[in-house]
Amino acid sequence: MDNPIIYEQPLNERIRTYLRLEHLFKQAAYTLRGFSVWDSRATVNALIDILEIVSRGELKAEILKDLDRLHAALSRLRDMPGVDREQLNTILSQLDATQKELHTLQGQPGHRLRDNELLSNLRQRGTITAGSCSFDLPGYHFWLQQDPEIRIAKLEEWYEELNAIHKPISLILGILRESADARDLQAEKGFYQQSLDSQSPAQMLRVTLDEKADCYPEISGGKHRFSIRFVRPGDSGRPVQMDTTVDFQLTCCNL
Repeated sequence: MDNPIIYEQPLNERIRTYLRLEHLFKQAAYTLRGFSVWDSRATVNALIDILEIVSRGELKAEILKDLDRLHAALSRLRDMPGVDREQLNTILSQLDATQKELHTLQGQPGHRLRDNELLSNLRQRGTITAGSCSFDLPGYHFWLQQDPEIRIAKLEEWYEELNAIHKPISLILGILRESADARDLQAEKGFYQQSLDSQSPAQMLRVTLDEKADCYPEISGGKHRFSIRFVRPGDSGRPVQMDTTVDFQLTCCNL
């Protein structure tokens, strides 16, 4: 495929959380250094969403468990024939550095930002549609009128506060995506189904389609099996399942 489109489907809650955080960090980074007020607003919104996710449960502990599990699994590959030891040692060094950085983090990620009055006010207004208008939060409106360089410096400070979990999540997802090779498959009449290995269940599916394909996948899965329905937008906007054979690539990723 010259220009593939990749669709990813997490198969457990932990990977689902990682993917959501990755998405939000990319969104924040894209507008982080923009000079307009709307760039700053978009970055703040993404950072608040990140803060909401990392405030739930023991995310730091879960990430450390995954890093430990990955380090142990990859270390066992050192003496296997055909393994690129130089690349493996590089990955293990990255895991070591990321673990040490996360262990030195005091408290939960972003705990200092939870005490920031401006961000707290914005979080409280988050359930109200357009709740951050200038008449709702004049303090926020005042902050947005500061020089762009001042706003960007503060946004970079907030971003860096949360970046301690961005790095390990990016590393975990990167290794997960490279954990298996893609297979060329076909979905007859737009439907494909497969059982999962209960001894070593996949944690994420990646479906790759050519950009010229006139369809997209709807993926559903659990511990034992998954199914993919390839659909295209119908005239009414409701998706319609393809009635032809769809060529695609599938990667079952497992840490």
